[in-house]
Amino acid sequence: MYSDSDFEKLWFLYKTDGQSRGVSINAYCSMQGISYKLFYDWLRKRQKSIVPVRVDGRPCAEVESEDASLIQPESQSDSSSCSSGGIMISIQTRDGLHIQKSDLDYLGVKQLVDRLEGLC
Repeated sequence: MYSDSDFEKLWFLYKTDGQSRGVSINAYCSMQGISYKLFYDWLRKRQKSIVPVRVDGRPCAEVESEDASLIQPESQSDSSSCSSGGIMISIQTRDGLHIQKSDLDYLGVKQLVDRLEGLC
């Protein structure tokens, strides 16, 4: 029987190796000797565990024009200050992978999320 960490490693390997070569996830599972049905069941359960994240503050003026339609502050007092750094992101997976970035501004967080999105 496969553990969560086995499936997490398979998903990471697929996203970094198999997908870039145009291999389907079904074929990649077969190449690794893992039943696609077992993997798919794990993936469905995993996707339900995503939690919403709330970001306080607002981006600086140079970023506002790009994403103005996506950002709607909760109250006027929260959006009065411009975030100019000091954001720390720390992500740790069950298999021991630890990603930590500090002193980020809004653009830095956005770029980090864009890069990590390939792993999801």
